[in-house]
Amino acid sequence: MKTLVFFGGARKKGNTMRMVNYLLENIEGEKEIVYCYDLKNSPCIDCRYCLKHKYCSIKDGMVDIYEKIEEADNIILAAPTYLYGAPGPMKVMLDRFQVYWAQVIRGDKPEVFVKKGAILVSGGGPRFENQFTGISLELADSLHVCNVTEVGRVLMDDADRMKSLDERPEIKEELVKIAQMLN
Repeated sequence: MKTLVFFGGARKKGNTMRMVNYLLENIEGEKEIVYCYDLKNSPCIDCRYCLKHKYCSIKDGMVDIYEKIEEADNIILAAPTYLYGAPGPMKVMLDRFQVYWAQVIRGDKPEVFVKKGAILVSGGGPRFENQFTGISLELADSLHVCNVTEVGRVLMDDADRMKSLDERPEIKEELVKIAQMLN
């Protein structure tokens, strides 16, 4: 089993990464983390090439990303929320998932999803209404277009004031439950 994590945060030792690491400690098999801030991807140019072809017309770092997605059994999308959405480098990558959405137009979208996935999001402030609504929809739809069944999500609020994940046993419990569903 192979688990692929797309990490959208800028801080590789921040709260979102702590959640990723704890989740991965509880998942069996091969694991890989792709750091979106390290990617050299161009944004989607809406050329519509993917409406007739299975791949994107832009030949950049996304070629490797598409291969990794195809090889993975589990896909995790993890990011802090920046103004209710995914950070810019992750958003550029997610927009290039258009090739998967285009399966509907091309008529080759699988009827059964065999991959599983999860969403991990941190927010700096204390919980408030709609704090995670935008990014949750964005990430859930991104998994769905990649033919991934979401098994769960962890939304950690008040992350700026927390010193470690150890102070959040309820978050750790949610991560273990997700790991069990992915194993």
